[in-house]
Amino acid sequence: MNGYDTDIFERHSIPGGLCTAWKRKGYVFDGCIHFLIGTNPESRLHHLWNEVGAFNGSDIIDHDVYMQIEGDSGKKLILYCDMDKLEKHMAELSPADVKAVRELTDAIRNFSIGRDGSNGNRLSQISMKEFVSELHDPFLQEALSTFGNLQFFLMTMYSYGRKDAGWPVGGSIGIARNIEERFLELGGRIRYKTKVEEIVIENGCARGVKLTDGATHNADYVISAADGYETIYNILQGKYVDQEITDLYTHAQTYPTSMQISLGVDYDLSDVPHDVFLKLKKPVRIAGVEKRGIWIKNYCFDNALCPEGKSVVTTIITTEYEYWNKLSQDKGLYQAEKENIARTFIEVFENRFPKAAGKVEVYDVATPMTYSRYTGAWRGAYMGWMSTPQWPVMSVPSTLPGMEAFYMTGQWTNPRGGLPIALTTARGTLMRISEADGRKFETV
Repeated sequence: MNGYDTDIFERHSIPGGLCTAWKRKGYVFDGCIHFLIGTNPESRLHHLWNEVGAFNGSDIIDHDVYMQIEGDSGKKLILYCDMDKLEKHMAELSPADVKAVRELTDAIRNFSIGRDGSNGNRLSQISMKEFVSELHDPFLQEALSTFGNLQFFLMTMYSYGRKDAGWPVGGSIGIARNIEERFLELGGRIRYKTKVEEIVIENGCARGVKLTDGATHNADYVISAADGYETIYNILQGKYVDQEITDLYTHAQTYPTSMQISLGVDYDLSDVPHDVFLKLKKPVRIAGVEKRGIWIKNYCFDNALCPEGKSVVTTIITTEYEYWNKLSQDKGLYQAEKENIARTFIEVFENRFPKAAGKVEVYDVATPMTYSRYTGAWRGAYMGWMSTPQWPVMSVPSTLPGMEAFYMTGQWTNPRGGLPIALTTARGTLMRISEADGRKFETV
C-alpha cells in the first residue's frame, strides 16, 4: 500500500499463527475466534479490517444470544444481546435485584472506554466479585461470577448489543486466508516453513534476518509479529532489554494458559444454544485440577466447519503450563492424559446432550505444548498480558533499547489482547515507519 517491498517469514505451513483451525475427518476445529470485534460496518475497526481484506465478502453471523449459563439446579441465565430483553429476563430471575440489574444493563448500553481505562460509571470502578456481592439471588451471583472481569463482560455485551461482535463465516482460517490473499495481491511475498534464527544487526541497526537453513535476507526494517519472549530472549538472546522489559517478563501476569478439546459429532445440534456454560452437579478433574463448570460451544451455525447434519463442539479449559511441560517429557503419559481428558469432556457433553451420546466420531486435544510447538507462544499462552492491581500493565514497548529499524507488533505489545490488537498495532507500526521515511501513510 505504501511502496514497501515486503517479505513475511512464517514458521508454519499456513497463515494466521494463533488465528487458525485444523481439519479432522471432515470437521474443521476452529482454534481462535469466539466473536470478532469490528464486524459492524459502522465501527472504525470494520474499516481497518477491510483495509487488510479480512472479510472479503464473507457473510457475518450476529447471534441473538451471547451465552447461556446453566446452574446445577436447572436455572438458566440467557445473555440476550438485546438489552431490554436481557433486563426483563434477569429481573424475572430475581425480582429482588431489579435495581442492580438496571444498573448493569444501563452500564452495557452506555459503555465506552476513556483514556484512563474507565467508562465513567460506578461499575467501571469495581470488580465482578464486588458487584455480585450486592445481588440477592444466589444463582444470579453464581452465573455472573463465570466472568471474572466485569469490564470484559460489559465490553463484550455492549459489542454484541450493537452487532459488532459477529462471526465471519469460515472462521479463523477464513480470516487468515483472506488477509493472505490481500497481501499477495498487493505484491507481498510469504515464505512458509521458514524459521528466523537470528536478526542481523549492524551498528545497532536491524538489517535483516537469518533463517535456520542459513539463508540471510537483508532489509531496511525488521518487524517481529512473533511471540514477545521468543523474539526478545531467544532470537535476540536478551541483549536488548532495559529494566522495564525485564520487570514485565519477570513479574507481570499473562492470560491463563489453556487447552482446547474439540469433538466431531454425527448429530445436528443447530436447535440448541451455540454457547453454554454448564455448572456441574459433580465436579470433574482435568489436568490435575477440579473443575466445577465446563464451557460447551457448538458451531452448527457455520456450514463451512461442519459436514451437513453434523456438529463441531469445543471447549476451552484453563490449565497450567508447568503441568503439561513436565508431562510432555514422557510421550506415553502425555498422550494418555490427553485421552483421559477427552473422555471426561465427552462424558460431560453427552450428559448434557443425551441424544448425541455415542455419536462422537473424532476428537482432538490441543495443550499448551501444542501452541508452543506450532507458534512459539511463550508458555503456550494464546493471549498476552493481563493487567492486575498487583502489577498493572498500562503500556508495553514496541521497540527495544539499543536497536534501530526494529519493531514489534501484536498481542505482546499491548495490555489488551485479541485479533483487533494484532490489527491495530501492526497498522500503527507501519504508520511510524512511513513517518520516519517522510512518506504519507496511505491505504488502498
